[in-house]
Amino acid sequence: MRTKGWQKIFSFTFIQYIKTKSFIIGTIIMCVIVAAICTLSNLLPVWLSGDDSEISIDNPDSNNPLAELNAVYLYDETGLLNDSDRELIPSVTATDKSLKDMVDTLKTAENKSVAIQTTLQKDSDGKFTGYSVTSYYSEPCDTDAVDTLNALAQEVLYRRVLLNAGVSPDKYADTQYPISVSRMQAGGESSNFIISAMNYFVPVAVSLILFMLIFSYGQIVAQSIATEKTSRVMELLLTSVRPLAVVIGKVLAMGVVSFGQFILIGIVGGASAAISAPFGMLGKAFEIANDPKIQEALQQATTNLGAQTTDMQIAEAMNTLSNTFSLWNILIIIVIFLLGFVFFSLIAALIGASISRMEDLQQAMQPYALLGVLGVYLAYFPVIFNADALANDEVSINPVQMFSYFFPISSPFALPSAVLLGTLSPVQVIGAVAVLAVMVVLVAIVVSKVYEAIILHNGNRIKLGEIFKMAIRK
Repeated sequence: MRTKGWQKIFSFTFIQYIKTKSFIIGTIIMCVIVAAICTLSNLLPVWLSGDDSEISIDNPDSNNPLAELNAVYLYDETGLLNDSDRELIPSVTATDKSLKDMVDTLKTAENKSVAIQTTLQKDSDGKFTGYSVTSYYSEPCDTDAVDTLNALAQEVLYRRVLLNAGVSPDKYADTQYPISVSRMQAGGESSNFIISAMNYFVPVAVSLILFMLIFSYGQIVAQSIATEKTSRVMELLLTSVRPLAVVIGKVLAMGVVSFGQFILIGIVGGASAAISAPFGMLGKAFEIANDPKIQEALQQATTNLGAQTTDMQIAEAMNTLSNTFSLWNILIIIVIFLLGFVFFSLIAALIGASISRMEDLQQAMQPYALLGVLGVYLAYFPVIFNADALANDEVSINPVQMFSYFFPISSPFALPSAVLLGTLSPVQVIGAVAVLAVMVVLVAIVVSKVYEAIILHNGNRIKLGEIFKMAIRK
């Protein structure tokens, strides 16, 4: 059999590679980097905020950014606000200073004070067009507190306008429900902004990660075969196994190495996130999610600025993403990764066997590099150019994007994110995987036809066009 003895090459390549210092050190470094990223991304927001206090339900002021303000000076130039309206704004302090003098005072103030001005807006003809709220704050103030104060003043002003227009106080609450606005093309599938953002960023991240894995390990396959060929080790191997068995054993060995290293790094990253979770943002998120008192406090603190709608969108997006992590989807992604790795590794092995000097390897790998770059560009550039989906809050697939899912050069990089996000139907996913599998078989047939002819070639480098001609003649 032409593939007899591949097991020996597999075990030899696998053991020799995982024993190398470069592999061991590189794996340790990548695990440390991933662990640091997962840990710091959880802990850094808490450390940088400098807030070590726990979330307090008994003391609502601890969760209120306005509680830190020492004084608020209200200058109502609309003439609408009365004393009852002023009482709705915390820390309002009476003053005899004009707005100009107060602004000058705030320039050098060491406490947290804000002067807030409400005015009428008019056009060039003096016609009333609306209201404006402007705040002037001292340097020690937190801008989040100032923004919250602006929003509160805006709502107080809006409330007074409605009351003056005849809306009874007990009916005012009925006017405060948020209204969600969206648009979608007829026949399209509606989605919220968070899901649209995930459809934008996840394919980019996944395609780049898979590109680095598949492309880097494919280069190692080519370098391994070229090294053994130029050092005459290949001639010793060929005394006991057929040439095709060599390439199969090496490709499979590097596939196991790459997948195992990827799983190891993922376990380290997941463990780091789990260990650091109670001490950082994840811990606070879990506390909020599981504490009904905090949920009630957040619900009461939700203003008329769309925060409730955003929370619902985030929850919907997280629920959508969690539902995609099924056993079926995970298995499909693993199959896609392995097929993509075998596809590019067979090409790399063929290129490695076509050279007679290590100095020619870099130049010979240029077509391989172009194939990889083309694949990853097709995987995420159509998504970038489809950024209008973010603005329209809709899920849409342009023709180039659909082509990237079925084109074997790009499908290993594009399909996993499509499976993860549910962009394609199960039938489309199976069809795209079948196309990739057929292409892998065709490449394997080409390799089997020409590999034995070029592995012992010691002349000038065999170019890619000549390899195709050899495959046609065989």
